[in-house]
Amino acid sequence: MIIRNARVVTLDADNRVLDDADVVIGDDGAIERVGEGLGAGGQGLGSLTPNPQPLTPASDVIDAGGRLLMPALINCHTHLYSTLARGISLPGRPPRNFPEILKKLWWRLDRALNPDDVYYSALVGLVDAAKNGVGTLVDHHSSPNAIAGSLDLIERAFREVGLRGVLCYETSDRDGPAKAREAIAENARFLDRVGAGRGGRGAGGGTIAASFGLHASFTLSDRTLRAAVEALRGAGPEAGFHIHVAEDRSDLEHARRRWGKTVVRRLRDLGVLGDRALAAHCVHVTAGDVASLAKLGVKVAHNPQSNSNNAVGVARLLELLAAGVLVGLGSDGYTPRMWEEFKTAFHLQKVRTGDPRVGYAEAYAVALLNNREIVRRLWGFDVGRVAPGARADLMLVDYHPPTPLGPDNLFGHLLFGIADAPLDTLIVDGRVVVRDHRCVTVDERAVAERARRQAKALWARF
Repeated sequence: MIIRNARVVTLDADNRVLDDADVVIGDDGAIERVGEGLGAGGQGLGSLTPNPQPLTPASDVIDAGGRLLMPALINCHTHLYSTLARGISLPGRPPRNFPEILKKLWWRLDRALNPDDVYYSALVGLVDAAKNGVGTLVDHHSSPNAIAGSLDLIERAFREVGLRGVLCYETSDRDGPAKAREAIAENARFLDRVGAGRGGRGAGGGTIAASFGLHASFTLSDRTLRAAVEALRGAGPEAGFHIHVAEDRSDLEHARRRWGKTVVRRLRDLGVLGDRALAAHCVHVTAGDVASLAKLGVKVAHNPQSNSNNAVGVARLLELLAAGVLVGLGSDGYTPRMWEEFKTAFHLQKVRTGDPRVGYAEAYAVALLNNREIVRRLWGFDVGRVAPGARADLMLVDYHPPTPLGPDNLFGHLLFGIADAPLDTLIVDGRVVVRDHRCVTVDERAVAERARRQAKALWARF
């Protein structure tokens, strides 16, 4: 495949912006060449071979028409199972705090899910993500009455839409010890089948990898956590946990009251946290916790819109990054639009600190640079850059900059232009997923119609 006549934001080692360039994608789904004149037979810049042969016109040529081409976006923490809750009404008074939100909405919803709900919720969520330029999602799933095989259903949806994903099941004691054991078994089974990446079955040219899901400290006993650690050990050294950490103050208060420790210290002492772990939220962490996260090499997923919606607080993003913690950006299932998360992360830090000078480098890092580094380090996916050898996860957007665009002012164009530009094309692993603003891998209308029937029955059970 050749993409011609594109304005390319490479996000490569040199952070080049090429005003009129071509990108050549190999049959293996990797980028082969990036530069000028490739589609017309030129050698271009950054070729993998010292004396590349001229390219001939082919049927799989996309004329970008001057549109902007850049790496597809990444969502480092989401919950696809929440998709069918869109528009749902809660009986009685509205939840007053985060524990009530969990009990009145999410824990009721996940208990009501059946296998078809799991599949169609994922399918709808992935179509939405694709149409918003997201090529990779790190999902955290829960369906206590449909645990066994649930990750296979979500994997099926990923493969049908054509996106890249990391999947896990949310282990918790909130539905009893039998459900906790079943959750551990589902994580172990899926890890054994697809692998945890980093050069294994889930990495490189593959598009699906696995992690080991845990809910949060306040719903997990020491016994269950030790069993999960033992199961993870059996999955091999590349596997790691994906867990919610100190999202709400109640999680921190519970840990201090029950164990006399912070959440981070408790999870560290039990062997949950390490350089293979992804910790979502980390809103209510102490200075000592931040130092521990950095020392352990724990990766953190920041979810600013969900945190705002649930009124749980604002993560100390500046301090986490300053301490050396690798922080990426997620949506927590709140939205498929990662550009909105980018904007919210930027604005919240200004509000939190009262300083209009902060947030620029931090928002840019978590949305684009750190997200790709997290999925590379944990699961081996070389995405997030337009460079020879990287996977061809790319998005083409209807953005023609009205002012000069270069590496030195890219942030301003991202915030005030690119983030609002319509997506024309999404390519994942060299395969076209969205073209002319439409998902071409599945029938969007048919999926939505079936999902509505599923949601109606689900809401009745809810």
